Amino acid sequence: MNAERFGERGRALLAELRARRSGELGPGVEIEVEVYEKRGRSRSFERGPLGDSSLQSIESGWAVRGGDRRGSYFAAGAGETPVALDPPVTTPHPLRLPEARPPRPWRDPAGLESPLAGENEARALVDGIARELERELGGTLLESARLDDGASESALVSSRGVAVRWRSRSTALRLVARRGAVSVAAELVARAAAELKPLAVARRVADRLSALEAPPAPPASGALLLAAPLAARLLEAYAPRLVGAGAPELLRVAAGGDRRIAAVEVTVVDDGGRVGGLLAAPCDGEGVPTGAATLIAGGELVAPLRAWWESEGEAPAPGCMRRPGWRDLPRRAPAELALEPAARIAVADLVAELGSGAYLIAPEGAVRVDAAGDAFTVAVSGYAVEGGRATRPLGPCRLSGRLSTWMLGVRARARDLTWVPGDGLYGAPSLIVEGLELGV
Repeated sequence: MNAERFGERGRALLAELRARRSGELGPGVEIEVEVYEKRGRSRSFERGPLGDSSLQSIESGWAVRGGDRRGSYFAAGAGETPVALDPPVTTPHPLRLPEARPPRPWRDPAGLESPLAGENEARALVDGIARELERELGGTLLESARLDDGASESALVSSRGVAVRWRSRSTALRLVARRGAVSVAAELVARAAAELKPLAVARRVADRLSALEAPPAPPASGALLLAAPLAARLLEAYAPRLVGAGAPELLRVAAGGDRRIAAVEVTVVDDGGRVGGLLAAPCDGEGVPTGAATLIAGGELVAPLRAWWESEGEAPAPGCMRRPGWRDLPRRAPAELALEPAARIAVADLVAELGSGAYLIAPEGAVRVDAAGDAFTVAVSGYAVEGGRATRPLGPCRLSGRLSTWMLGVRARARDLTWVPGDGLYGAPSLIVEGLELGV
């Protein structure tokens, strides 16, 4: 954008749209208008069958919502925000915008100012992962890798008095590794590329490859230890049950009318302003201040994740209207949803506690849910555990069960909270669970 302070054009456009609407409808008519602006820069590095490539981009865009209880319009465009706009035709969808609320105390997360990864830095990271994979498990080929590193700034103003700005910064690494006929795909996120360590990435991938190379042979019985990435993916599949004002009734029906919907070990919190969180921001996509919302505490349902318009007359709900990009309408969704970890218990302690059973180290594909939205299955990799020690790889296996009951089987948690990307971020520690089935 030009030398103007970021957000000034949005305020000018808001004033122009309000004045025009007032002139059309006359005095005393309630006017709802919102202007959203976003700008960002990114660098991508990709390695594939045709070699290495890199790309740098700078983008900016804007979006406008306007209307009243009878109808509304939405317009968006790339580039510099206009200071005047002919609104599109109104559609019969009512619009309500939130009133301005006092901002929460906020300090930008550490690392927000770190520079984006250059081509040499990205290539060194990918080369390091390839080298460490060969050292950990000879014959492993890094088939492809892509590093996306970006930073953005957003501004929002509305006729309700909302006027906020926030910044974001994140890195995503996606790779595919193969050894013989076995391949695995991995996706990792961090604040900056420097947080991704080649040896740690290579060991996680090598463990999965080793586990999948054996013939399928799941244990006949025993409890299961779910590694944090797998537990987080199950939480992601469960998450829709925790969103919206109607969620409590649906959950109680699934639990047979009981308020307890999970084991006493389970507490689930969504926090769009989590200190150090990758998606942390002082407000959500409608300018409502973020904060922690406890959805499950000690296995009992506390409250679903509700937007401001679903909690009127009660304590103000923390903001949960997500807006991934300037082309997207804000919608109610988790930002950083986590099953809380234990304070001091290491994963090794859970392996010893398990005794005999299976240690499932990663999902090897998406969690697939049936048409009724309850029974699930997911391909997994892992190792058999005997006498408190991992003894042999399990080969390709499938974990299955019911979303309505899987958290009731949680028996112990570790401290290794791990985040996986999805529609937002989902976090969980390693868990010992009962009541799920492991087969081929």
